[in-house]
Amino acid sequence: MEKGNIKSEERQRHKSSEGEFIFELRNNYELSPRVSESILESAKSFLIRDHALKEGEIEVSVICIEELSGRMIESLKKVRVRLTIDRGLEDIEVLKKTGRVILRRVRVQRITQEALEQKGVLSQEDIGRYLNCDVRTVKRDIREIKESGIEVITRGVLRNIGRGQTHKTKIVGLYLEGKTFSDIRLKTHHSYGAIKRYLQDFQKVLMSVHNGIRDILSISFGTGLSERLVNEYIELISHSRKDRQKNAMMKDMIRQWNRAATRIKKKEAAGNSDYMRILAPMTGGMR
Repeated sequence: MEKGNIKSEERQRHKSSEGEFIFELRNNYELSPRVSESILESAKSFLIRDHALKEGEIEVSVICIEELSGRMIESLKKVRVRLTIDRGLEDIEVLKKTGRVILRRVRVQRITQEALEQKGVLSQEDIGRYLNCDVRTVKRDIREIKESGIEVITRGVLRNIGRGQTHKTKIVGLYLEGKTFSDIRLKTHHSYGAIKRYLQDFQKVLMSVHNGIRDILSISFGTGLSERLVNEYIELISHSRKDRQKNAMMKDMIRQWNRAATRIKKKEAAGNSDYMRILAPMTGGMR
């Protein structure tokens, strides 16, 4: 990317609400950039009300995933879904490191997965409209993504899904294989923040299963994750237990969670605030 474009993106980053929040944490509370961004992610997860659209989100009507092809679109059941067109700092990181084409492909993966998790499915026309590109570009992007082993599920292929993984499961699988964050980012082009978030979500499901909770609805309610994603992660856990390397990594994730829980208890005993109790599991652990 040209130097001028990098400076322009940096200016846009600082002028966003996320940039303002990080500025406040770094200057008024003297926190490091990494801690500031971790607090930002926790605040976005816990403090933003469910009914309010977050910055960079849109809410649209799409075809329900249960609908079969072959009927007029006006007679098909629709659902309202929220799609993250721009994820702020995470997308800026991808743009700076890989360019606009790869960022668009990351967004294709993200919004198709988000629709599925909300029981909707996007057509290639939908994707083109939301990402401001033509259908031919969308088809080319999907073809390139699938060649990397990541499935992109759209309306046209919903009933003929191959054996590929969706990007979240693919990223967690790479981590369980022993890949570092840098390795995963180079292979999938997703930001460090996105990789960490997917692993934290997987860890929540892993701990639920570890503690004897196996009902998908219960885990979905307790973790805030969609039933579809919970089911994907449960299947990944089951398959990974048969592999020595992956099983060892999952055991290490369980130990990390338990160590974090122990630290939280000690901080609570020392009189730390509820805010730190919430923040601790989200900022510790992953390598």
